[in-house]
This record gives sequence, C-alpha cells and structure tokens, in this order.
Amino acid sequence: MQGNNRCRKMNLLLMILLCAYALRLAAQPTNLPEAVTNAHSVFLVNETGFPELQYTAVLELNKWGHFEIAESREKADLVLSLSSGTHVRALPDGQYPRPTGLNAFTEDAVPQGHTRVALLDPKTGATLWSDLRKTEGGKVKNGHLLDGLREAFDSYEKSRGRK
Repeated sequence: MQGNNRCRKMNLLLMILLCAYALRLAAQPTNLPEAVTNAHSVFLVNETGFPELQYTAVLELNKWGHFEIAESREKADLVLSLSSGTHVRALPDGQYPRPTGLNAFTEDAVPQGHTRVALLDPKTGATLWSDLRKTEGGKVKNGHLLDGLREAFDSYEKSRGRK
C-alpha cells in the first residue's frame, strides 16, 4: 500500500514538472531566423491588389527605421511580401497552376479580411517569418500593418538581453 502511494506521488510530481516545463516553453518568444535578424534591407512585394497597403508598409518601414527599402530583389537581404487570398498571378502560356504537397490549396491560405505580412528569402522564396493582420480592403484594422514584425524584433531583443 505504501509503495502504491509513493508511485502516485512520483507520477504527480513528474506531471507537475512536465506542465511547468511546457508552460515555460510556451511563454518564451519564438526566435527569429538569423537571416532575418542580420538583414538590413527589404524589397517590398505587394500581391494584395491594394496599393494603399504598400504605401502603408513603406511609411511604417521608414518610420521604424530598422530596414532600408531596396530597389530590387537582387539587392535586398529579404523580401517583405504582402498577400491576401484574392491575388492573381500571371502564368506563361501553356502553364497551369499546380499544387505542391498534400494541403497545397489550404496551407498558405489567407483568411478573408486579412493580409499576410511575410519575410522571404530573396533567392529561394522560402518564408522565414510571417504574420496575419486584419485588413479591410486597403485599410488596416486595429493597429498597424507591421506591428507583428516589430513585436517579433522586440521579443528577440529582449531574449538576447536576458542571456
């Protein structure tokens, strides 16, 4: 009987420790990739169909002062992409859009009324960081277009200061 109680207490202690560890991991900010933290310039790509969002992004980038805006993808450290679920891409004659992967049509879907702000590798196009912002047409709802990006950098800087 005493061995059974000891086993229960050990299991309870183990569960408490695992929960505390999981909460600590969840509370820590996600780290930005090194390519993002070391970048100095971005090339802006607006696939939303709303030039107002590009104008807003340029104003916010200039006010923030963290990145310079590059004149071409080749001269940029990163690509800042604005996209929504309603953009259209032109394809060369004879080519058709093809899904890649099992969930290709839904994995990158942007919910209606939102804009995805993403930092991409300029050479590969791989997404290094992204955020969804609530938008209505060319207007940002609740805050600024680049709030998530600035918050990610603030969290990164705070986590570096603690080490």
